Amino acid sequence: MNKLFILCAAVFAAIAFSSCKNEKKPSDMRQVLEFRSTLTKQDTTQVLDLANKCMELLKNKNIDQAVASLNEYDDSLCQVKPLSKESEQGVRKMFKLFPVLDYELSYYSLQSEGINDVKYTVTFAEEQNPEQNGRPVTSYMFNPVKVDGVWYLCIKKAGQASDELRR
Repeated sequence: MNKLFILCAAVFAAIAFSSCKNEKKPSDMRQVLEFRSTLTKQDTTQVLDLANKCMELLKNKNIDQAVASLNEYDDSLCQVKPLSKESEQGVRKMFKLFPVLDYELSYYSLQSEGINDVKYTVTFAEEQNPEQNGRPVTSYMFNPVKVDGVWYLCIKKAGQASDELRR
């Protein structure tokens, strides 16, 4: 089971690192605080609702609907767009390799219009070895973005900034 876990983790890492790596991150805490000062409780609710709905779709094995709920964020143009075919294939593979049997919110962090985190711990297999401590888990992280006052659930690209204090 450990070999399977290591293999799955390596595949997940390869998928994650195949994405674009030149994303901007908030340059200083002042920008983060300015952005956060514009947010309301409704923003937090909307972000968590989008992410939780996607996770529930995955838990219920509705991969097509989950993938359809995801977008990509173009940092240079500050635009949300549908997943590219390459991104869609990578996300679909990841969701099939690491099916969501159960999940738990690890944390969320809102930092800027285009760089935010919603991270889940995902149980993807039942415990098969009694000596193993717990069930096999991985993490899924989304990047909710707010464009023109609307929140969109986007994929987190490899190399894209995240809340380094919360990792």
